[in-house]
Amino acid sequence: MLKWKKESNLRYDFDKPVDRRNTNSFKWDIPERHMGCGDVLGMWTADMDFQSPAPMLDVLRKRLDHGVLGYTIRGQKYYGIIQDWLRRRYGWTLEKEAIHFCPPGVIPAVCMLIEVLTKPGDAVFAFMPNYDSLYGAAESMGRRLVTAPLLCKPQGPLRCADWKMDLQAFENAVVEQEIHLALFCSPHNPVGRVWTEEELAAFADVCLRHDVFVISDEVHCDIVREGVRHIPMGSVPGMEERSATLMSPNKSFNVAGLMTASVLIPNREVMAAFRKKLSAWAMTLDTVFGTLAVEELYSDPACEEWLDQVNAYLSANLAYAADYIDNSIPGISTYVPQGTYLLWLDFSQTPLRGGELCEYLVKRCGLDLCDGREFDPSRDDHMRLNCACTRATLEEALRRLKKGMDAL
Repeated sequence: MLKWKKESNLRYDFDKPVDRRNTNSFKWDIPERHMGCGDVLGMWTADMDFQSPAPMLDVLRKRLDHGVLGYTIRGQKYYGIIQDWLRRRYGWTLEKEAIHFCPPGVIPAVCMLIEVLTKPGDAVFAFMPNYDSLYGAAESMGRRLVTAPLLCKPQGPLRCADWKMDLQAFENAVVEQEIHLALFCSPHNPVGRVWTEEELAAFADVCLRHDVFVISDEVHCDIVREGVRHIPMGSVPGMEERSATLMSPNKSFNVAGLMTASVLIPNREVMAAFRKKLSAWAMTLDTVFGTLAVEELYSDPACEEWLDQVNAYLSANLAYAADYIDNSIPGISTYVPQGTYLLWLDFSQTPLRGGELCEYLVKRCGLDLCDGREFDPSRDDHMRLNCACTRATLEEALRRLKKGMDAL
C-alpha cells in the first residue's frame, strides 16, 4: 500500500500555497465553471498548483533580461538533451533524426499526424474512456472515430491494475472497419494505467499483424508511482517504424503555459511528412521560452531532483485521497492510479448523474472537478479529481466532498 503521509525529507516546499486566481488561469479563472459561486476550488484540468523548478525560472529570467524576444529556432543541443533524457529515464536510444518538436504542444502534433497518416472519412481507433482532446482530434480532423472499451471488473474494491485493454474488440474493429491508425494514451488519462511490457507487446502484435500505425500521447510519462515503469511506445519491439511517441515537460514540470512538445518518430518517411506539415502550418520556428525551458528541465540535475520529489509528494496525496474517499465518503469509489496525478471517481452509487452531478459539486460542495462525460459520453456517473495541489487544499476539497455527499 502506498504511504499517504507526506515525505519529511523533501528539499522543495510543495506545501507552499500559490494563489493562482486572477492570473488568467485556465484551472481557476473561468467564471462560467463556477456557476455564480464565489468560493470554488479548481480541481479539474491537469496542471499543478506548484511553482516550477527554480533553475528553469532563473534561465527564463536571464533570457527576459536580454530584452529582445524575436523569432527563435530550436537549438542543436536540444536533440542531445532529449536523447540523454530518453536513455536515462526510459532506457530508450533514439537517433537525432527521429526527434523533432511541435511548439503548440502534443494535441496539435496529433492533429497534424492524423492528416499525414489518413484521409478524411478514414476510421481512427481509440480505447474509451480517453482524454477528450486526443480522441476528439480524430473527429475534428474529419475522421471517423471507432472505439472499444477499457475493461474493468464490475464489482468489488477497484484497483488500477483491474483496467485492461479489450484487445479482441480492438482487433475486431481493426478488421471490420479497415483501421490503420490508433490513438493511444500512456500513462492513461483518466484511468491512470501504466501499461506493462506484456500488455504493450500484445497490443503491438495486433497493430503489426494488421498494419496499424499508433500515435501515442505520453504527456504524463514522467508522473508515475514508485516501482512503476513507463515504457514508450516507440521502444516496444516492432513498433519503432509503426509509431509516433509524443512527450512534453508540461505535466512533469508544470509548464503547460509554455506550449511545447517533443515528437519522436523513427520512421523517416513519416517524420519527413510531419516536418512538411509543420512547414505548411507555419510552425517551423520555436517559442522563446519553450526551447529554453525544455533544455534546462531535461538537463539540470536539480530539475530532475525536483521531478523525483514532486512525484513523491503527488503519490502521497493520491494515496491519502483514495484512502479518505474509500473509508469516509460512502457512495464514491476510487483507487490510486499507477501514473498521472488524477483520481478517477465513481459516483454510480449516488443518485447524481451528468449535469446534475457537476452542478451539485460546484454549488453544494464548492468543487470544480472534470466531468466524466468528457472522457466518454456514457460516463455520466464519473468525475476526475486533480490531486496536484497542496495537501491543505486537497484536505479541504475532501472535507467539502464528504459534507456534500453526507447531505444527499
